[in-house]
Amino acid sequence: MTTTPAKTGAAKTIPAGSPAIPASAWWLAALPPLFFSGNFLLARAMRDAIPPFQMSFWRWAVALAILLPFCLPAIRAQWPRIRANLPFLALLGGIGVTAFNCFVYAALHHTTVVNAALVNSLLPIATFLLAFLILKQRLAPRQILGIAVSLAGAAVVIARGDLAALRSFSPNPGDLLVLGGMSFWALYTVLIRWRPLGLEPIALLGITVGFGVLFHLPLVAWEYRNLGGFTLDAASAGTILYLAIFPSILAYIFWNRSVAVLGPGRTGMFMHLLPIFSAVLATLFLGERLALYHALGFALVVVGILIVTRPPAAKSA
Repeated sequence: MTTTPAKTGAAKTIPAGSPAIPASAWWLAALPPLFFSGNFLLARAMRDAIPPFQMSFWRWAVALAILLPFCLPAIRAQWPRIRANLPFLALLGGIGVTAFNCFVYAALHHTTVVNAALVNSLLPIATFLLAFLILKQRLAPRQILGIAVSLAGAAVVIARGDLAALRSFSPNPGDLLVLGGMSFWALYTVLIRWRPLGLEPIALLGITVGFGVLFHLPLVAWEYRNLGGFTLDAASAGTILYLAIFPSILAYIFWNRSVAVLGPGRTGMFMHLLPIFSAVLATLFLGERLALYHALGFALVVVGILIVTRPPAAKSA
């Protein structure tokens, strides 16, 4: 790996609550979980129509085709900097595009969206842990408390207000695959802090997506040989188009920007919104009704995020 913290000059995270943090940073951090919720629901709904590796490959191939007119000029202009950091950028593409998505799509053939959302609620814990191990960022007691409160809110929603239902939760192969994918996303969230200094975000996204699409090819070849392909109809085309635009292009742009401003730990906390958004989408598109436990769970998630992101109280003289 050619990129190191000293060479890339990773930006220092702005302290939470600082006037320098634009309000848009908090909104941008909340949008990727919303897009990922739609990703989970569609992937589960279309699991029998589109094989998982092909779903992930075509999602990112279409996203790359959309990105190319915008990112190619930046890639050409910054090619010397990109070439000097190719191993690191390839690593980002491999873990953040290929591994994360292939694990999740394969998992949704064996587990429910509810179980996947519960396992992904562990993302902030994994992100803070990796930030501690890799970036040497220590966890304050209030951050541990915030993680616990926010995780409790996610559990309330997933258990539909009946926490006793969590006792029957037992991991299956699908849950373990989600856990693996979530770990890759947490690692991507931490490593993105070491992006090459001065590399334009659109160039970073384009090159990492390009590597991600490339790394899909052997997986797709194996899957096609063993499972066959899929029929391109209105449902499958619409699914791939949504996956290419929202949880791919927009989510990654917003996520990378949020990590740059808020840091990996605080940004990762917003993934606790995933089960909340999943419940809202189920209400809108599946006809389910919101209940009191939705409000309680959402309140706990917001409180947990505020505890983690607020600045520490100033010590008195």
